[in-house]
Amino acid sequence: MHLSAAFCIDAGVGTRQAAGVADSSQPRHSLAGKHFHGMRKRALLPVLALSVFLAGCAGSPLRSYNKELSDTISMVNAGDVKGALAQLEANNDSIFSKKEAEGEKEKTQADSIFGKDILYYFEKGELLRLDNEYERSRDAWLEADGIVRIWEDEYRVNPAKVLGDVATYLVSDRVSRYDGNDYEKVFLSTKLMLDHVMLGNNDDARIEMKKTFEREKLIESFREQEYERIREETEKQSLGFSVDDLAKNGYPIDKLDSPDARALKNGYQNAFAHYLSGYFFELKGEYSLAAPGYRNALELRPDSKLIRQKANGKLGSKPAPGKADVLFVVESGFAPALRSITIPLPIPINKEVVVTPLSFPVITADTRTYVPPSLTVGGQSLPVETLVNVDALARRQLKDRLPGIIGRTAVRAVIKSALQYQAKKKGGVLGGLVATVATVGTEQADERSWRTLPSKLSIARAILPVGEQNIEFRTRNGIYRGKIKIEDTMTIVPIRLSGNFVYVGQRDVQGTLEAAPDLEEEVEEEEEPVAAKQPETTAKPSRVRGLSSLPGSGSGTRPKASR
Repeated sequence: MHLSAAFCIDAGVGTRQAAGVADSSQPRHSLAGKHFHGMRKRALLPVLALSVFLAGCAGSPLRSYNKELSDTISMVNAGDVKGALAQLEANNDSIFSKKEAEGEKEKTQADSIFGKDILYYFEKGELLRLDNEYERSRDAWLEADGIVRIWEDEYRVNPAKVLGDVATYLVSDRVSRYDGNDYEKVFLSTKLMLDHVMLGNNDDARIEMKKTFEREKLIESFREQEYERIREETEKQSLGFSVDDLAKNGYPIDKLDSPDARALKNGYQNAFAHYLSGYFFELKGEYSLAAPGYRNALELRPDSKLIRQKANGKLGSKPAPGKADVLFVVESGFAPALRSITIPLPIPINKEVVVTPLSFPVITADTRTYVPPSLTVGGQSLPVETLVNVDALARRQLKDRLPGIIGRTAVRAVIKSALQYQAKKKGGVLGGLVATVATVGTEQADERSWRTLPSKLSIARAILPVGEQNIEFRTRNGIYRGKIKIEDTMTIVPIRLSGNFVYVGQRDVQGTLEAAPDLEEEVEEEEEPVAAKQPETTAKPSRVRGLSSLPGSGSGTRPKASR
């Protein structure tokens, strides 16, 4: 069913009003204690039934975002970025959406309920960057950044409004407005920073570097307030439902407590953002600004030799004439997917126990991610170090957010269990069955996340001669050999390893991937809970963008500065 996202959202608003629920601007705690009693019970069944219908809407918050992105990612893995972009547009188009007049600004959900959401701009910016369309990538991410800044402004003016979204109590966490995960908000600034540097827009890059630090501080403040609110809510709740109870009933809590996730300072900062700031200011000769960037990066990644060399060393040594300080940014794989796992739990209603299916998100990692141990450039072997593990960030953030998810789900369980009880009491077996179908159909955990982000971001750095240089490195499927261009004192070379393809972020470079099966390493597939398994969508064979019969890489001159 291909309906408009706006229609779906509008219908959601109408169902909330029909149910007699207060506006979502009210803080959550104003409803938590009342549970089901303040609502019009008979209106809840059509609310849930309509929600099941709307689950098929294009752009609907009840859609399965993970399934939707599977084709897009398969195309990227095969080198078909343009096909992936077309798929993304199709997934976010609608027969009801109004076509914008030529030259008219595309509307976002910040402008109108008919506009595109933040995930669309997240994914579009990344796909355009893989296609070396840095200007268009930057513009897409600026749209996403505008939506994030609205969230930031709302939080500064009225924290209670941002902390509370009553719609999630009725149907599912999926119906709440998606503002991006914390680590995605910071990564957005990082990606914009990188695009500005690649385009030569140094003033804009400086703005993003400053904004990254400010965004981190605001997220820290937001989470502190949220944790306090959750603590207060937990004390008010009579259900006594906790993370331990969830684990006892089959939730894989151990998957969120991985060593990599435990080692993180928090679930949103990334060391690369601060390292890039240090690199930028060092090569601009602004050493007093470069030093804090390196120190912050080392605090987040204390095991990194490359960061320690700069954080503890003397800054200011400039490359000799004819040479450049080159930073290689190596991205591998894709960010982990979120899947919905359903756990039936007994809820007591009027001396009867109603078994209610409750859904929670679980993480499924990209287990095929491969990071080359080194790059060979111009005859030099350069060690590669991973600075950001997005999989670990996602696990840490989900673990931190789980108490809030449990609190909302517990309230929703009472509402839905009461609905089932009333439907069975007044409508008999048939009425109970209808209510159960509606309850199951709408009880899905939020699967939304920025899926085209890399699973891991690594770097290598060296002083290299200006001009065309040979580059070689291992991939999971063979040896990549190609050329890069080093043009001035500060050169950044983005590289993305994706499935059977290698993307190099320069235009007109040549490269091939030579098969070498002996390089394949055994990878232990992550075991998913049975309840979380869902059928995968298999993409049709897609064309390979490259210069040989084997998957290779595209493009190469560095983007010209845009003033």
